Amino acid sequence: MDSRPTLPYFAPANLLPAPLPTVAEILASTERLSNRFARVVHVARVGQHFAVKFGRYVHLQEGENMLFVRSCTSVPVPTVYALFHDETSKSNFIVMEYIPGKTLGQLWSGLSTLEKTAVASQLRQNLDELRRIPSPGYYGGIWRQPTREFTFADDSTVRPHPDETISGPQETEEQWADAMWRCLDTRVKPENQSTVPMLRSLYQIIFKGHKSVFTHADLFLDNIIIREDTKSAVFIDWERSGWYPSFWEYCLLMTCIDCREDDWWKYVPSVLDQYVAELGWMRTHREALLWY
Repeated sequence: MDSRPTLPYFAPANLLPAPLPTVAEILASTERLSNRFARVVHVARVGQHFAVKFGRYVHLQEGENMLFVRSCTSVPVPTVYALFHDETSKSNFIVMEYIPGKTLGQLWSGLSTLEKTAVASQLRQNLDELRRIPSPGYYGGIWRQPTREFTFADDSTVRPHPDETISGPQETEEQWADAMWRCLDTRVKPENQSTVPMLRSLYQIIFKGHKSVFTHADLFLDNIIIREDTKSAVFIDWERSGWYPSFWEYCLLMTCIDCREDDWWKYVPSVLDQYVAELGWMRTHREALLWY
C-alpha cells in the first residue's frame, strides 16, 4: 500500500464474511472483548465474524496502521473491514475480523518452557519482518501523521501533543530526541525543573544512530492473541504504532514489564534486540512524565 487509504474506508463486498454490522447493531452489542480503557474505548464482538473498536477516543489511524501492515507483510493482524466516523454518536468505528482465541497474557503462565520458546521464536520472525518494511526515513505516525504514543502526548492518553514540534513527525532522530525533551519540559512540575535543561544535551548523546523502523509500540502480552485453530500469534491494538527509532519497541516493552510477575522478561531478548543503555534512560524519562 504505497498511498494513504481514503477515509471512510469500506472493504469490497466480496471480501466480507457477512454484511457489515450497522451502527445500531454495534452499539447494542453486550459482548465486550476488552476492559482496558472501557470508559472511553469500547471493543465489542458483533455477530460471528466481527470485532468492533469504537468510541470518541478511538482514532482511525489505528485502522490505517493495520491496513498498511497487512498490505506489505505477512505479519498476522486482523482484517480491517471498515473505518468510519458516525456523527450521531460522535464516535469513530474500526470494524475488523474477530479472532477466536486467548491472549498470550492469559496463556503464558500455563505454557511449558518449550512452548514459550516456540512462541518467542514466532514473535521474533514477525517483528523482524515488520522492521524490514522500507522506511520513509522520518520518525512519527504513518503517512506523516502525528505520533500517537504516550511519550509524545500532552497527558496520559494517546492524543497527540498540540505542539507540532513535539507531536511530529520528526525528520531526524536528533529532532525526535529533542521532542522527547520538549514534551517532558511541558509536563514537569515547576519544583522539579532544575534538572530538565541538563537532560536535553544528554538525550542528544544517548538517542542517536538509530534508524527509523515500523514499530507496534504496545506489545503487552494481552495485545497478542493466539488463535484457537492455527495457534498462530495475531497482533492487535495498533493505535500507537508508527515509524520510530529502532530501540523504541524493546524499551517500551521493558519499561512496562514490571507489572508482570512471571518469566516473560526472560524471553524478551529472543523476541527483540536489546538496547540496554537506551532502556535505562527511557525508564527514567517515562517515570518523569508520570510523576514529575
